[in-house]
Amino acid sequence: MAFLGLALACVAAAGFGLSRLGRTKDEPKQKQDKKEERAYEPLTAAQYAKANVNELGNVPIMMYHGIQNMSNADTAYTGGNIDVDGYQRTAEAFRNDLRFYYDQGYRMIRLSDYVDGNVDVEPGKSPLILTFDDGLDNNILVTGLDKDGNIEIDPNSAVGILEAFKKEHPDMNVTATFFVNQGLFSQPEYNEKILKWLVEHGYDVGNHTMNHPDFLTIDQAQTEQEVGGVYEKLEEIIPGKYVPIVALPFGSPYDLEHPNMASIFQGTFNGKPYTTKSTLQVAWEADASPYSNAFNPTFLKRIRAYDNNGENFDIQMNFDRLNTSRYISDGDPDTIVYPESEQASLGETYGKKPIPYTPAE
Repeated sequence: MAFLGLALACVAAAGFGLSRLGRTKDEPKQKQDKKEERAYEPLTAAQYAKANVNELGNVPIMMYHGIQNMSNADTAYTGGNIDVDGYQRTAEAFRNDLRFYYDQGYRMIRLSDYVDGNVDVEPGKSPLILTFDDGLDNNILVTGLDKDGNIEIDPNSAVGILEAFKKEHPDMNVTATFFVNQGLFSQPEYNEKILKWLVEHGYDVGNHTMNHPDFLTIDQAQTEQEVGGVYEKLEEIIPGKYVPIVALPFGSPYDLEHPNMASIFQGTFNGKPYTTKSTLQVAWEADASPYSNAFNPTFLKRIRAYDNNGENFDIQMNFDRLNTSRYISDGDPDTIVYPESEQASLGETYGKKPIPYTPAE
């Protein structure tokens, strides 16, 4: 698609949507130092095989919306679902989700790193990405300010739960990307402080459009207003520190050939150009490794984080499927290790060294 190539080529141009997609100066120094201290030695094929290393495997991007301070017993729906479709989830269920991911050997990475082809998790573990749509107040509910003017966060909101899990499991590398509308987090008194707190504490903020439209029902001029308006808000509050990624409302327009996709990826709002690097579908399953030739960083699939007794692509069904197809790391972010039988699936290498191996018979 010509417009898409142009959009991505212009990501460094002046305007909105020019914030970080990887960690450089914004990355905590402690984590930078940790990476610099690592020393990697290639393993033998037998060692790779024993750990089932496959860096061409699939990566789950989890799609959450609201986290409500309820127990599973308080809802009439399946598991931790608060509504029939599971878009609202109980705090109990979300805590259980995090424990499940951890116990299954998943470790979090930033969505922006995945888009850029940077996967860094410890050996034998698998990458996991968390996203939240709609900027609901229960994503990060502020209960007040401390004596120094810092926000105090409800421990039963999504970020409160994530922060507690971070303390219990520092090796989980807790992070998430929050996609907001024009109301940001629906807390006018605290919205600016919330955005700044998030990007200062290892989280990311992206674009979910001004009014959550179905892109099938509006034209390209309206699309520019919807996308550009959020970029303008974020640029005013956290300039250069948001991610130029759009979570598509309702997942529409469903394919990259729709005319409105051109205006999602590139447009002008209030005289300033914006560029979007990636979009998120609603979808139903894990997406490809960034090193797979099936990977399309501009149009990513997500898993709806809900319960349905292991059916209809709920959490359990997806992770059961991932047991035989998941990305498993060798621990070295500068290599791409995979069974030789997967060679035909190798795509963009991002300057990393491919290491195919033949498992012992």
